[in-house]
Amino acid sequence: MKKLGRRLFIKKATLLGAGTLLGESLVWKFIKGSPQPALAATGTSDVVAVKGKDYFASAIRVVEQLGGIESFVKRGDRVGLLVNSPFKNLGASANPDIVLAAIQLCHDAGAKEIRYLKDPHRGYWGRTELSRKRTELTKDLTYESGGHVKKEIPGGVKLEDAKVSRALFDCDTFINISITKHHKGVHFTGALKNMMGLCPFTTNSYFHFGTLKLGWYKDIDHLSQCIADLNLVRKPDLCISDATNFITDNGPWGPGPLKRHDSVVGSLSPVSIDAYCCQLLGLKPEEVLMIQKAARHGLGEMDPKKLQIKTLTL
Repeated sequence: MKKLGRRLFIKKATLLGAGTLLGESLVWKFIKGSPQPALAATGTSDVVAVKGKDYFASAIRVVEQLGGIESFVKRGDRVGLLVNSPFKNLGASANPDIVLAAIQLCHDAGAKEIRYLKDPHRGYWGRTELSRKRTELTKDLTYESGGHVKKEIPGGVKLEDAKVSRALFDCDTFINISITKHHKGVHFTGALKNMMGLCPFTTNSYFHFGTLKLGWYKDIDHLSQCIADLNLVRKPDLCISDATNFITDNGPWGPGPLKRHDSVVGSLSPVSIDAYCCQLLGLKPEEVLMIQKAARHGLGEMDPKKLQIKTLTL
């Protein structure tokens, strides 16, 4: 692996308004395990939400507004994609068009390898017309290896260590692609919860049951704290969330009632993106325990009033 933490890079702040493009060069130094700096201090948006019917184009615009793919992926990088896509029901897995946009951008940036860290549901790539037409984007993907490694979690409250996909630590750039949706236990699934896709069933069972063996969703405080602790293993370089068409009940598997918002959301912070997206389900960030607990770990700002949020329509 070429690097374990954040790279030193020049972050371009791009703000569009009344047809005028404003730019500012900012140098950030990201160190693995340290809290991510507040984006508000740099002048860049904490959260970008792009609304439109073309989800591929919306995802491209989101990344552009966060500084462009070159801020996250360098030529020759190995990129790990963690995509919430193992469920067959509509609105329970991220739309393939959004994932294809991320893959396209990584190819454009000269990525050496693009690895799927959690395999999609069978037939996933055939769900949209675009994915059926753009098969060249998926033919060279490397899929889940199945290997896990035990990692210590300094600072973990409930989780001192966890088995996590070995491939996560082989990649130079880590992109978390989640879906905004309901969850029966923690009420909301987003970037923070998506990290459980990196763990085997044995680890995830501890998240749910703990040491008291109360039941799958009987100890939400324990489950929420474990999710927050797991997010200390490695922070994503980029978070993208599908808020286009998602289930509002019976999550995470579905089927369930759907809400169409037609938005793709992006952020550098899993806490901030979840704080924004949970509101689309009628929740407040402070009502979602895992968001509270992850914010205490220094993984991002959760107060919508303190976030710089940019919304665009295509």
